[in-house]
Order: sequence, then C-alpha cells, then structure tokens
Amino acid sequence: MGPISVLFPNPAVKILEERLWEDARKRYLAEHPFDPRDDADAIMRRVRKVYRDTVSATLKEADHKVRARWGEFKHTMASEVRKALATMFRMSELDWYSVEAGQQSSPNAIAVPYELLKHMTASLLARVLRKGIDFENLDNETLEALATYAVGEKFQEVLDDVRHKHESVVIGDHHAPFVVAELIKGDAYFLDEEDHHSLLDMVILSNATPGTSSGHKNNPKLAARRWFHEDRRRRKDDRRFTGDGWEVGLDQLRSWAVKA
Repeated sequence: MGPISVLFPNPAVKILEERLWEDARKRYLAEHPFDPRDDADAIMRRVRKVYRDTVSATLKEADHKVRARWGEFKHTMASEVRKALATMFRMSELDWYSVEAGQQSSPNAIAVPYELLKHMTASLLARVLRKGIDFENLDNETLEALATYAVGEKFQEVLDDVRHKHESVVIGDHHAPFVVAELIKGDAYFLDEEDHHSLLDMVILSNATPGTSSGHKNNPKLAARRWFHEDRRRRKDDRRFTGDGWEVGLDQLRSWAVKA
C-alpha cells in the first residue's frame, strides 16, 4: 500500500487485514507441524514470513477499490444498516426467539441477544452489498469487512433510533409487528441445554399486533409501555435461548456472553 494508506489506514481494510492474517494462521497450522512449546508470537512470526507478500498484495488491491467508494459508502451506510436490520427481522421466525411473556404461538414479548442481531445484520448487509453495481469488483472478504465496519459504527445508533421512535418491525411470514422495547445489559440467560446461566445483552421486543384482547397491542408506544408495566414483572426464571433457528452454535453464543 502507498504512504497515505500506511499513515491513515482505511478502517474497513484494517478489519480485512486482521481476518486475512487469522486465515493465514489457520492455514499455516494446518499445513505445518509445530512444537507445542512454541508460543503464539513465535508461530505468528512464521506466518507473517510465509504469507507477507500474499496478504500485502490482497490489501493493496482492496485498499484501492475501497477508497474509490469510501465517501459514498460512509454517506449511506446508516440507512443500509437500517434496511438490513429490518430485512433480517422479516426473514426470521417467531420460534427463533425466546418467549418472555405469553405463548410461543402468540407471545406478548420475545428476546434475542444483541450481538446475534448485530452479527446477522452484518452478514445480510454483506450480501446486499454484493448485489450493488458500485461494489461488484470487490471480493466477498472485502465486502464482509465493509459490512462489519458499517454495523460496528451504526448498529447501536440505528437500534436506539428504532426503539426511541417506537417503530414497528415485522417478524416472519405472518408479518407479526413488534416494537423494540428495551436493551437489557448483562441479562441472565440459559443457553441451549446448559444448566448454568450466562450473561448476555438481550433485546426485548413487544408484540404490537392489532385486534388482541389486551387492547394495547395495536399501538406501538403502548406495546412498549406494556412491557415495562406488565410483562417485565412476569419474566420466567428459567428463560433460555437457543441459536438453532439462526444457525448459530453454542460456542458462538458463548462468545457473546459478557463478564459479570
């Protein structure tokens, strides 16, 4: 890369670089036996020696292409993250969520890990970028890095805006409208079949379906209020989340747990 790229590295290309070196490390360990006494730094020095030219060439090409679209991408990435989040909700199904109140078939409130929503939104955004004519010359790894950067910068802002404005999000084929009611930090949850709880940041969504007996679900603002004044007080002590519907394994879920 040129001197400007060295002095002022592009943040998306920096994400790409970290992933390229991690992929190179895995490839090296698969192809070369190593002494168990070697520490991580020693192994990484060998990896950099073997793959330095390959990684540098990939980064140089990616940096040139990304910088050519960077201004436009920065300008539109918040709206792209918002659209990807809405699409992700619509592509999910009710039984992928943990039920906080009510029944699985018609829950009053549901929950999902914050980091899972963020991860899935980034994955979907990368696929959306792939379809855009402005990014057709970028490889999948670079597109994923761009999506990761955009979601890292804008996801919290977008989710907070959706929550504060009581905007309805549609879940699944049944077009069930929900509102983002709360983000609970360090919430205690069982994961999959584990018998000890983990702490995760959990997003709570409250049902805003019209025509229900509660009379509150047809108003997004009242649906959010119902969560705080009614449903939150009736949370189950055995609440559990599984990533099966999302195709996310237990190890991935554990990686999103927060320390007490």
